[in-house]
Amino acid sequence: MFQTIYTFQLAVHRHQSAPLRRERERFLEKRRDDGANRHLLQHDATLLIHIVDQLKIEKLRPVSNLEIKGAARKWLRKIVKERKTVPSETAFYSFTGLAKRFLQFHNSFVEPKKVPTGFEPIVKRYVEFLEIDRGKHSSTVISYRWHTVHFVNWISLRHKELRSLTLSDIDNYLREQSKRWNTWTLVTATNAVRSFLRFTRDQRLTHVIPEGVRGPRARKRVVHAVGPSWIDVKRLLRSESLDTPASMRVQVLLFLFALYGLRTSEATGLTLNSFDWATNTFTVRRAKNYKLQRFPIFSRFRAGLKRYLTLGRPQCSSNFLLATLRPPYRALKPGSVSAIISSRMEKLNIPSYRKGARSLRHSCATRLLSKKMSLQQIADYLGHSDCASVSIYAKHDLSSLKRVVQPDLCDGL
Repeated sequence: MFQTIYTFQLAVHRHQSAPLRRERERFLEKRRDDGANRHLLQHDATLLIHIVDQLKIEKLRPVSNLEIKGAARKWLRKIVKERKTVPSETAFYSFTGLAKRFLQFHNSFVEPKKVPTGFEPIVKRYVEFLEIDRGKHSSTVISYRWHTVHFVNWISLRHKELRSLTLSDIDNYLREQSKRWNTWTLVTATNAVRSFLRFTRDQRLTHVIPEGVRGPRARKRVVHAVGPSWIDVKRLLRSESLDTPASMRVQVLLFLFALYGLRTSEATGLTLNSFDWATNTFTVRRAKNYKLQRFPIFSRFRAGLKRYLTLGRPQCSSNFLLATLRPPYRALKPGSVSAIISSRMEKLNIPSYRKGARSLRHSCATRLLSKKMSLQQIADYLGHSDCASVSIYAKHDLSSLKRVVQPDLCDGL
């Protein structure tokens, strides 16, 4: 395997003499079958040697996520000492990510945050309740499940049972997490815990009143608009003009968020079959109400989309429109998309109360409001069930607010 990657015999000998030769070869062969090119295989092969060396594994053994992170930090300190350079933050995630994939491939990675045995049936029923009965989106279910597992782990470590839980225990839990999480994460955790307690109360498994759970309040006093100005949005669109796959993909994402106001999960869920080139339209399944909505393909979006499909999108079997740049090719995750858009906005110093894809959706709504569209029309365009959901945008535009204010019923008296 290594002789097909490297031409110099010294490099081949280095990789063949390192520990876990067979295991590394099998993993690289799988990467090659998934579509990895020679350059990427060389990168992974070299990094695997450092991973095996820092983890000190002569034979495969169970390795935890905490141990991988410790090895990554040790490796970075070694780089600073030997090369006198400070590596980027990407190097840390590249090390830990490849180490996890390698160990998972050989079933040697210890998955973190396992559900305690006594809570497994309850958490499983709760997840099914969110998916089937409540019809929550998959991203919401994943988020709520993560916070629920974190919560029940905290309970089990203190030898608590659901029936013996009190509001004071939940306050202590949120107080502990506030030392590590920011306000928005704590708000999500509070909502997830409250939802889980509401489910367990209906199942008669706990006596805690969910409405009594009080978490931190999200900041509601917004001086400026929640999204960037339309001038900054156009500046952001113009900045992505490079002939690279990453830039072409980002341009498509920016069009979907700024021009069509899609949610992140709606954009990443688009497939090649969603586009009808004969009618020059594409179809979106809304994340909240699961309704199908058809949009026209604007000329600028059409040009950027065809450029991405022709030159930027990898040739792979994935049916998703927006695929990863490196194998194994798969759909983008909503969290990754938000990080990509946020980094572009920070690079251009674009001021915005919020960052990421969601801020561009806010800018789209504000732009539609300035074009004299009613709140109901904007709600239909953005996939909301009623116009009350988009009333937040009106308060950031006083001139538009005068047009949508309720009429004076006493005027004719």
